[in-house]
Amino acid sequence: MKFLTPAIVALALLLPATAAAAEPTAHASIVNGHGATVEEFPALSFIEAREGKTGFSCTGTVVAPRVVLTAAHCIEDLERGGLTPAKAYALATGTTTPSKALRENVFRIRETHVFPGFDPGGLHGDAGILILDRPTAAPPIAMAGAADAALYEGGAPVQLAGWGVTGANAKNAPESLRATSMVVQTPLSCKQKTRVDRPNYSPALQMCTLDSARKSGGCFGDSGGPAIGLRADGTPVELGVISTGGAFCSTKRPNVLTRVDVISTWVSEWIAATESGGPRPIVDPKTPFPQMTKPVAEEFTVLTLQSHFGPRFSGRVFGSCRRAGRSRFRCEVSWRSGSNIYGGTVSPLYLRRQDAVIWKSHFRIEWAKLSCLRSNAPHCPIHVRHG
Repeated sequence: MKFLTPAIVALALLLPATAAAAEPTAHASIVNGHGATVEEFPALSFIEAREGKTGFSCTGTVVAPRVVLTAAHCIEDLERGGLTPAKAYALATGTTTPSKALRENVFRIRETHVFPGFDPGGLHGDAGILILDRPTAAPPIAMAGAADAALYEGGAPVQLAGWGVTGANAKNAPESLRATSMVVQTPLSCKQKTRVDRPNYSPALQMCTLDSARKSGGCFGDSGGPAIGLRADGTPVELGVISTGGAFCSTKRPNVLTRVDVISTWVSEWIAATESGGPRPIVDPKTPFPQMTKPVAEEFTVLTLQSHFGPRFSGRVFGSCRRAGRSRFRCEVSWRSGSNIYGGTVSPLYLRRQDAVIWKSHFRIEWAKLSCLRSNAPHCPIHVRHG
């Protein structure tokens, strides 16, 4: 979950002049958590990026000197489709208060990479990495692997941490890092407790956590942050990447996270390529796209209209969507705004860009004065926009 934050300005001022235009932002904060220290969470990083006319902030974890793990939706612009450029980011490590970060702890981003199995509609595989412009001194955290399977079975205590807001209606995020204790839920319990908010929950790809007292959890701005558990020998290990949660940051609903043991091999390949000059991971261009669902197509259609028509799109749209392929729909739409009536088609689809699966839409919309159409006038001016 991304969240606008004033710290973007402070980070931009700390960057070299050539990067001052990068005004970063991300999604999710801890509700009813407590203040945390760098000593408790030395691997955490604060992420901001400029997106359109605004920005967002996310949380991440250092997993290698130049590699930070975060959520894929902190790299992809899910509201407009596409990727946020690497130059739009600023990142801080070794601080709980990003606006006070030392210059040596502020980084630019050289590359971004989205987990190739990411589904922008279902949020499966919601993970990605940021490659820093130089090494950070922050110690990397261990990532879960096959040997940590028992920690996903339910009952394991974990810590969630991030810079997100402390409530869905909060206008500003807290200045400093916050954390809370949660408990990993069983796969069956996760499936049952997320059926309203996330009916496509996948125990093979996701995990969920819940506060036993139902009083704390993640919120907007915590996205990309970690769920940190302990191995039998006491070693901290990142089990999950915060992806989403209940509606309006409800603490009675589980937080849903991407299982790190699913994506750690891919991340390790990028670490080897970045830190040791190993081969860069290659995605087979013939890999099938995720299957787009009708509710996702409808959501992408609305986002397309909001993006291209702004206040002229009333939000109340009529029409229907029909499948045009595994990863594509064709939606007939119409709506009224002011004195005009609008109508046409929007075709949302998945495509691949920089090895990432993103969504885009083709559209053609016509509009005219409703009074003219009703009068049966022979020549009503018709306006057209397409893209």
